[in-house]
Amino acid sequence: MRLSLRLKVSVPVLLLVTPLFLFLYYTNIYSTNIVREKVSESASGTLALHLGGLDELLEQTGIYLLRTANDSMLLELYAESGPDSVNYYLSIRKLMDQWYNDVSYYSVIRSVFVYHQDRDELFLSSREEYYREKEAIREGLSSRLRTSRLPTSQKWEIVTVGGEPVLYKALPDKSGRLLVGVLVGIDSLAQPLLQLDSARSDERVGIVSRDGDLLWGRFSDDELSRIRGHLNDPSDRASASVRLDDDKAYLFVNKPSLFADLNVFILLDERSLLDELPLFQRVIRWIPVAVLATIVILFVLLSRLVFKPIQRLAGGMRTLGRGRLDYRLKEGNSKEFQLITQQFNRMAEQIGSLKIDVYEERMKVQHAELKHLQAQIHPHFFMNSLNIVFHLVDLRKDQLIKKMIGHLVAYFRFLMSTNETWIPLAGEFSHIRNYMEIHRVMYPDRIVFEERLPQQLENAPIPPLLVQPFVENAMKHGFVNNRKPFRIELTASEEAGEDGAVRMVIRIRDSGPGFSGEQLERLNLGAYEREPTDRHLGIWNVRRRLAMFDDERATLSFRNDPEGGGLVELRLPLREEGDHSDVSGLDRR
Repeated sequence: MRLSLRLKVSVPVLLLVTPLFLFLYYTNIYSTNIVREKVSESASGTLALHLGGLDELLEQTGIYLLRTANDSMLLELYAESGPDSVNYYLSIRKLMDQWYNDVSYYSVIRSVFVYHQDRDELFLSSREEYYREKEAIREGLSSRLRTSRLPTSQKWEIVTVGGEPVLYKALPDKSGRLLVGVLVGIDSLAQPLLQLDSARSDERVGIVSRDGDLLWGRFSDDELSRIRGHLNDPSDRASASVRLDDDKAYLFVNKPSLFADLNVFILLDERSLLDELPLFQRVIRWIPVAVLATIVILFVLLSRLVFKPIQRLAGGMRTLGRGRLDYRLKEGNSKEFQLITQQFNRMAEQIGSLKIDVYEERMKVQHAELKHLQAQIHPHFFMNSLNIVFHLVDLRKDQLIKKMIGHLVAYFRFLMSTNETWIPLAGEFSHIRNYMEIHRVMYPDRIVFEERLPQQLENAPIPPLLVQPFVENAMKHGFVNNRKPFRIELTASEEAGEDGAVRMVIRIRDSGPGFSGEQLERLNLGAYEREPTDRHLGIWNVRRRLAMFDDERATLSFRNDPEGGGLVELRLPLREEGDHSDVSGLDRR
């Protein structure tokens, strides 16, 4: 039996349309998943950046607590004094004054307190009303204050004080009779997250404990119950979908804190993320119907109006898959394929925008790393300096005491004010001069320090604390011969490079034993920077900052001076005062 022409045409068309429909449907699902994946990666990177800042605040506060419990002479005086002694009241008053300043400085600290377990005494400094906070701590931490056992975990503990969840950590003092504790308010800790919440109206941010209790954010009990189901998801998915009370599906991304048993999460409205794709989906569903309704008219024009556009679309997908996100399809004459082309171009534009967002997040992370590098350098001789002052007091060397304290104040004032990206070269030299004067008080007549700074270079901008690590290394490793004075020379000059550009050269020369051959090889090849250790952290820090600020234009070299001793040379591009446009290598990428 002969088949009708309509059937002969319809069957091949159906056989052609069905794979086309499946292909486009798969393309739509694939593009949706790509968008969700890219948005999830971008949100996860943003969340990790903000959570890193939150964890850094907790880490700094924990260090403050450890330093307070172990190094406070006022705590020792309070522990050893009776309630009837003058030292007792003097130590309490000074402790309260000191902690008042500390609470004002550390923005996340709610209260700092000390509890005397033998006398059941509690004194504190707080942002809250004193007596109300004191009663709240006694009530909320009663079992923890009276026990002699401390938590084995180093993480911050979540407790309820005054009806509010707070983070709590306590340490005993040296005597073992006092318990020094800090309360961190969840609200103040979560303030950086408000930047996330304000960035988009379709984002919701919250903080929950590992047990699923809501610590910060506005969510109903039903919404919180759905969120708990994804907190400890054992799968490897970077995100999940959660439906909230507004009957919207949200993309759920969460990150755990390193220093507390809590999770920070962000919910993104999927409808707003994929607002362009539903139209694409509806168009794909109607393509087979439109083809079947116009089968007779399209039969002759099938090759020109269907197959060629499909081939262009497939070629565009392959081009897009190879990473050419700037590729766009040309619109054809067919309305249906014109819509497909428009949606394809929109999809390519969205994916390109998402990739740019990911790059921007990486740039933000590198900027945060730069700030972290600038904050890594800390003084290593603080305790030795205080010990020298202590002995000078015993010897009643008033003039030396004044001189020593003056240099210490100038030295640490400089360290605490290095939040600027650039400082004048004269400021760095002045800081090193204070550092050397402190050592000259420690070792009179055994250290000689010379510096030469031309007037035209005094205001030349450099990153702060760029030279000090090498002076410290010279003092630490070169000051070994006690038979003759140890000499350090610090000089700055201008030199023309091979390309004709004028560079600033800073040299640190000492009269010590110099570098060994193995040391010179490892230092000049950058081996210590690829595998940094505590002993070479300063060198690693300087190289990282030079790479960020000046890329390949700045160099660092080590060699032995022919007259004896080690020589370190820093060559930097010479900038005019106020010219900081290239503060990071990121700006040139």
